[in-house]
Amino acid sequence: MRTKQPRYPAILVLTGASGAGKTTLIEKLNEREIPGVVGINCDRVKLDLPEGTSDRQAEVLRYWITQLSNDPKIRLAVLDTQVRPHAAQQVLDQTGGASSQVVLVNCDHPVRNDRLINERKQPELANRQMDCWAAYLRGQADALGLAMIHTDDVSSDESFGELDALISSLLSRARKS
Repeated sequence: MRTKQPRYPAILVLTGASGAGKTTLIEKLNEREIPGVVGINCDRVKLDLPEGTSDRQAEVLRYWITQLSNDPKIRLAVLDTQVRPHAAQQVLDQTGGASSQVVLVNCDHPVRNDRLINERKQPELANRQMDCWAAYLRGQADALGLAMIHTDDVSSDESFGELDALISSLLSRARKS
């Protein structure tokens, strides 16, 4: 007897350092109420993962993709994460989603730190470790040839325009597969 394979929606993974603009993009997406498209902040769920889990962010991403499987109303899910790009790509490859993409949301250190300190009131995140994390993510995105949404020196509407173009492209690819 064959078991039914889960049906995964198209997945767009947004990754980036804290303050890069991922959540702002997700909020704008959800305000638009595009039929069949949902934006999810993956950090809003706390999972009890076994001690020693090597990549918690990848497991959170896997959790959300599993939760979205077989929901016929969702054609595309945009997931806000801080997962390493290569780990996100591995999770997407393992879940077998028909159409998926990993995108880096990025901005310069001074812009990100200003957002963290003044807008988000989280000065503890504006530190050297976060700067290094952002540089690491940028390096991985470059090495993997990933698309990037730059959120500095542009309005949030312009940044959303880039996201909207990626959404349209993924939905088009998903229809063809």
